Amino acid sequence: MGKKIALGCLVVFLVVIIGGGYWGYTSLVKPVFSNIGSIQHSAQQINDKNNQIRNRSVFSPPQTGELTTSQVNNFVSVQQEMRRGLENVLAEFQEKYEELGQSWERRDPTFREMMNAGGDLLALYSDAKQVQVDAINSAGFSLEEYRFVQQSFYQALGVELFSYNIDQIARAAAEGNININMEEFETAREQMREVPERNRELVAPFADSAEDWLMFAWWGL
Repeated sequence: MGKKIALGCLVVFLVVIIGGGYWGYTSLVKPVFSNIGSIQHSAQQINDKNNQIRNRSVFSPPQTGELTTSQVNNFVSVQQEMRRGLENVLAEFQEKYEELGQSWERRDPTFREMMNAGGDLLALYSDAKQVQVDAINSAGFSLEEYRFVQQSFYQALGVELFSYNIDQIARAAAEGNININMEEFETAREQMREVPERNRELVAPFADSAEDWLMFAWWGL
């Protein structure tokens, strides 16, 4: 499961983090990450696109963890706009995902293969990122608020997403900083464990549609 989720997020090297935790990150990913030019280039592109998001306000999650009706409606509109705008890219993503999945089900990939695949998939992701940024701007979200709503939305549906998202990783890579704060990651996971009943009520009407949108979250969009 961990391997497939990491592929879905387009961060193949996160297989190591998910499977090996902090040890895998410090002993394998961190020493080589800064030498992978293609991934860093794609990370810079992702970070540049995120900088196009017009709402730059600081977002502080409410202590109650509750979503508002407006936040849910705006999130739904973003997912619908992404769905419309990514029809062709989704087909390319799916083809790449299935090709890798079938190959790696028969054998364990080498680290070089994982990193090469990560670079290819991040390049595809960078193209799709513009569609997401445009949709976020239309909804008036900041990136931080969007990620909070996304996490809360799916948690209310019983789906736990990987808390360290690709935007954080892309920003760190673009800055040449690969010291991911694992304590921050664990804190974020703990904070998301309690699901307010209000959130369940707000997202319930969109449960069926969310089955299609969930792929965006797994791909880090």
